[in-house]
Amino acid sequence: MPNCTDLNALDVEAVAPLVLSAVAEHFTVTNPTDVLESANLLICVGAEAFRLVDRRPGGEAQALAKHVMTLMPELHEGITRGEYALHVRALLPSAGHDWPDGPNDPAIPRITGIPAPRKDPKPSVPTQPSGPKAVTV
Repeated sequence: MPNCTDLNALDVEAVAPLVLSAVAEHFTVTNPTDVLESANLLICVGAEAFRLVDRRPGGEAQALAKHVMTLMPELHEGITRGEYALHVRALLPSAGHDWPDGPNDPAIPRITGIPAPRKDPKPSVPTQPSGPKAVTV
């Protein structure tokens, strides 16, 4: 029986979209106009995979990076880091993340009925008991 302090096995299928998103964000923010080289791609994927497994040794980051590299689009000669980030982001809906991309779409989806429409409370008027009152002297 597993102990609650044991490290859980990594589900690379579930974590791969997070690595893809982190790589795309890195290429968008860091020198997006520079030409992307294959060594830079390998280093970035490995670093983001290592970061997402909380920098634990044991080969989980390597297995995750290998899986993510199989999902990466083909690297064309002379493509910039920003352009490649667009190709990587295009993979995200097929990798399990489907968020709205329109300029007028809400950032946080609204769940209907939560919160419910406000209802005005009905004031309760205290009632006096009916009938004669006993008076004590």
